[in-house]
Amino acid sequence: MPATWPETLPQRFLIAGNPPQLADPRLMSATDTGPGKSRPRSSAVPDSFTGSMRMSGAQWAILTAFGRDDLARWSLPFTIPAPDGGDDWLVMLRQNALPSRVNIGGDRWTVTMSLLVLP
Repeated sequence: MPATWPETLPQRFLIAGNPPQLADPRLMSATDTGPGKSRPRSSAVPDSFTGSMRMSGAQWAILTAFGRDDLARWSLPFTIPAPDGGDDWLVMLRQNALPSRVNIGGDRWTVTMSLLVLP
């Protein structure tokens, strides 16, 4: 069973987050002449999503502990509430894209995460 997004962290992404981007499931090959060839690469292609949340310093500490302890240093998938309010998503962080934060004043941070939405 995958880890679950902690209830002590925000449950919604900011509205300015990007919508999920469809992944390209095709494998394209060049030919000597004419148009290239195309075939399905896989039926299990993850979509990508980048979103931001507002957090306090204490919530940032909870997030980093969640990634370190529950997700084996961010290497495991986890469930998170879907931005559209539907069923939870099963996600993983994109490669080389750990959560980042920017201070927006005082103890308030905008935290950005780039996720792979797993099929």
